[in-house]
This record gives sequence, C-alpha cells and structure tokens, in this order.
Amino acid sequence: MINKAKELVLQGDIDTLRAMFNRGELFPLTKAEKVELMHTAVDKQDLSTLKLLCSRCHGTVIGTDDAGRDLLHFACETGHRDMVQYVVEVLGLDPLRGDSSGITPYDLASQAKDQGAYAYLKELVGFDIKDGYRNPVARGFHPDPSVLRMGEDYYMVNSSFAYFPGLPISHSRDLVHWQVISHAVNDLEAYGLLDVPGGMGYWAPDISFFKGRFWVMATLRRPTAHFRLQMITSAEKLEGPWSALKFLPIDGIDPSLFTDVDGRRYMLTNPGVTMVEISDEGDMLGTPEMIYAGAMRITTEGPHMLYKDGWYYLFMAEGGTGYGHMETVARSRHLKGPFTACPFNPILGKRQEHPYVQRSGHGKPMQLADGRWVMIYLCGRQEEGLTMMGRETALDPMTWTADGWPMVNDLKGPSCLQKPILPMEKAADEKIDWVSPRANPGTFTKWVGEDVAITAGAGLGEYHEVHHIARRQEERCFTQTAEVDAENLEGKAGLTGYYDENSWYLLALVHEGEAFRLEVTQRNGLEEQLVAALPWHDTKAQLRVQAAGMRRTLQVKEQDQWRTLAELITPYLTDEGLKMGKRFTGAVLGMAAIGSGTAVFRNRSERMWEAEAK
Repeated sequence: MINKAKELVLQGDIDTLRAMFNRGELFPLTKAEKVELMHTAVDKQDLSTLKLLCSRCHGTVIGTDDAGRDLLHFACETGHRDMVQYVVEVLGLDPLRGDSSGITPYDLASQAKDQGAYAYLKELVGFDIKDGYRNPVARGFHPDPSVLRMGEDYYMVNSSFAYFPGLPISHSRDLVHWQVISHAVNDLEAYGLLDVPGGMGYWAPDISFFKGRFWVMATLRRPTAHFRLQMITSAEKLEGPWSALKFLPIDGIDPSLFTDVDGRRYMLTNPGVTMVEISDEGDMLGTPEMIYAGAMRITTEGPHMLYKDGWYYLFMAEGGTGYGHMETVARSRHLKGPFTACPFNPILGKRQEHPYVQRSGHGKPMQLADGRWVMIYLCGRQEEGLTMMGRETALDPMTWTADGWPMVNDLKGPSCLQKPILPMEKAADEKIDWVSPRANPGTFTKWVGEDVAITAGAGLGEYHEVHHIARRQEERCFTQTAEVDAENLEGKAGLTGYYDENSWYLLALVHEGEAFRLEVTQRNGLEEQLVAALPWHDTKAQLRVQAAGMRRTLQVKEQDQWRTLAELITPYLTDEGLKMGKRFTGAVLGMAAIGSGTAVFRNRSERMWEAEAK
C-alpha cells in the first residue's frame, strides 16, 4: 500500500489519495511510512498534498527521525517559503530546534538555493543566522556555572575538581564569549588537592558580591573523612589575590550564598535545600536545617535563592547529573517556607526527542542591566549516546509569567541556536587556560612563546607528580600537533587525550639510553596497555592526533608523510564510558613528560571544530 500511496504523491493525485484515506485504506500505514509520504511531498514541494497528509497523519508530524530531524528540517532544505510557513504556523514546529548534531531548520533554510524560506524565518526569529549564538557558550569541561553581574560586566565560576589551578573565574561582556581572568584556588598543597581522584576536588562553586568583596564558595570532596567540606574565600578584586580558604564542617554539596533584604546572609546546600546563617567573615552561625526537600524530591542539589516581588524563589537542580537532569523552582512568602512548587516544573530539562543539548540543569538566574532575565546552566552534548566534552555551560533567556513563575526558553528545553541577548562582542584572541591534575603547571613548565619545556614526572595513571598540562576539548573534531624533542629526556613525552587517571591515551616519543622509539599506550580502566610501538631514528618526532567523534588517529611524520601508528576508539574519555570513580569532569587534550629530564614541545597547535551534520 505504501508504494501505491507514494506513487500518488509523486503524481500529485491528491483526489485519489484523499479517497483512499476516506475509505480507510491508508490507516494501516506505519508511522515511518506516513513520514515517508510527507517527506516525498516536501521533496516534490507539493504543499497541497502535504496539507492533506498532515491533516490525515497528524500524529506523526511532530516526531523526529534517528538523526533528530523533524518535518521542518526537511521543509527548510527546499527553501520553499509557503511550505515552511505552513509547517511553522499550522504544525507549530520550531525553526531553532536542533537535531542530534545541533543543526536547526533555520540553518538549513540559510543554506538552501531558494532563499524564500530563510527570508520568512529571519523575520520570524528576529535575527540573521550569522548573528545568533549557539549553546553551549562555554564549550568543553565547564560544569556547574554560577554567574554574577557587575554593571555591564559578567563573571562566571565553574567547577574544576582535581585540576589546578582551580575554580576558574571568567569574564564576559555579552554572556557568550568568556575569558578566564583568575582562579580562586591557587595554592595546591594548602587547598587539599594532592590526594584526590579526578572526579573529586572542588565541586559546584558559587560567586557573589557582599560588602565590597567578591565571595566564592564550593564543596571540597575528598576520599577521606571529612568527605565533604564547604570552602569559602573572598577578594577585593576578581583578579585576586584570594584570601586563604576557610572550610566549614557542613556535609553537603553545591553551596551558594544568599543575602536577605535585611542584610543577613545565608548559605544554601543540600540534602534537599539546607540553610544556615553565615557571618560577614564567612563563619557559620547556628545549625544547618533543611527548609525544602525539592519540587520533585529527586536528588535535589545546586540550590540558589532569589528574592523578587515579595517572593523567595528556590531554584534547584534535580534528577541527578545524567540524562534526567533538570531545573525546578519553588517559592514562598517567607525565607524558610513553606514553599510551593511551580505548576509547570521542570522549567528546564529534556523536552524533545534526540536532543543535541542534554543534561540541562544546575542553573542560576540573573537579571540584566535592562531588567531582562537569563538562566546560565549546566548541559552536555551527546555523541553516540555519550557525553564527550563533559558537562558544559549554556545560556537561555528567562521570562516571568503574569502570576510570577519563571520560564526558561519558553519551556522548550535547552536551545541550540538563539537570538543574541546582548550585543555580541568580537571574540578575543585565544588565551588557553592550561591546567594539570593535582599538580601546579608553573613548577614544571617553561614557556617560550608557544613552545614549552616540560620537566618529566610520574605516569598519567599516577596521583602524584604527574607532569601533564592540558586544555579542554571544546569540539567533537580536532587536530593536535607538536614536535617533541626528547634529547634531554630519559623516559617518554608526547600528546595526550585524558579524562582522569583511569582513562587516557598517550602518543609518545620514548628515549631509553641510546635508543628511541614511538609508542601508543592507553588506559581504559585498571590496566595500562601498549597499543603500538615503532623503532625511531631521531631525538625529535613530529606527532599528530586527528579526532572525529570517538575515533582518534595517532600519527608520526616520516619523510614528509604522515604514518598512522594506531586508530583508537575512545568512549573511555566520556562521562559514561567507564564505571570507575566519579565521572564529573570532561575530556582534555595536552602534553606530558614521564621519567626524568626535560622534553620540549615545539610548533604545537590544537585546532577544533564542530562535526559535520549527520
């Protein structure tokens, strides 16, 4: 029956097709077959037939295919204005909804030969495609954001876990382009990072301003008692210096500070939403008490309190940090409740099939200078069902209903493409935030321009003296290159892909005595594995790693040709890819030297880009 119906669509025989529907002959068609018919009408740019099919197959028009594309994606590829207008205005499909690669219908309309649909959508969404911004705005390993506005300047702090320097503080003027300006944790030994596994360390910070000082709070998670402490530090300037850390013996996670209308200050943490008063100096006053269990009562964490129009609002992350992550809200007329949950919770979370931006929650609302509101929140991008870059930071507009409830992105879920919220600044020259697991990179690196000498230390699977500098992997595809000079090294040095001490690979030049060789090693769990080895003839080697999704191609340049040493598939560099420890960080790529002596990395580069649409 599908073949006959498809032939009628191709012929444009709408009367016979309608008669078959009226007689019930096409009711047995599957959802996939009905979608096939609609796509055939779209390809033929036959709006009349499409209208008939949508009216008779209306239950399928809002579905997506395996790539996350809906009917509007396919309509926009044609550029046919009337067809796109019908799908938007009658079927209600969103031109800014991304597929599983983040490609929106608006993107496809902008690329179509017929620009009629693009002109219509441009007027509808209110911005040119080149002027929009895309989520996440802080790409790669930027979990648990907290934001602060000072005039027209915006500041953000993110979790850093076992990486040092810790708790990066970034600045922006447009909420899209962020540049790290300081770190609140900058004394490795004093700040308790020497013995912590990769997923522990400093969790979920909060940034605020109180009585002339900037304040940062975070949880220090350790493998020994006390397992969780709440850290607080302050500074007169965000660039530092930051005061010596103070640790409060409160068992919970994700602390934040709230200043009430009377000037008294409170710390919020979990379980549920737990509150305790804090002195001007950052000391605890009284005993913590839980004031609310959560709107969904599912792993309530990440609380932030806001006072607005006579209401105390609690914004909470719930559902865990995986694919059930969401943001909820409740409010009360009184500081400690009782609180009433928002009737349309969650205000942010998964709202569509095959979303590109997922795991959205742990948000903090912020009012702009002109009175509008935004939500900065945690998210993750998927690749083959896994979160490759770890948890990242996203931005969406937030509005308020007439009866005083907040809505993020009109309850559509996290956006892929969005209208600019503030005038977009030109992206600054890249300034890489180089970090190291449980080590101070300033003690074992020496930079000369873009080249760096690294004093060798322990292996990547160790906890102490690992001399490895890394930057966040920001996109699913990248090319990383460097010339490694091991003349003054006894050991190995090379390019790394790293998640934590149990999840990494190393493409290295090895120098042992008078001999040299190339090696590829990886660790995907408890054991380190030798993947490939090749005798080498020189103290130097030009190395390259090319990445496309989970695949890594590891190469050496030999006689002006790139020779592949290994092809790796690396799900172990994702949050879900290994069931060991706490998987809360994200993939990084970098350089390491192991053994004794010094290795020099010259002519290095890291070029990253978004994957092509699937």
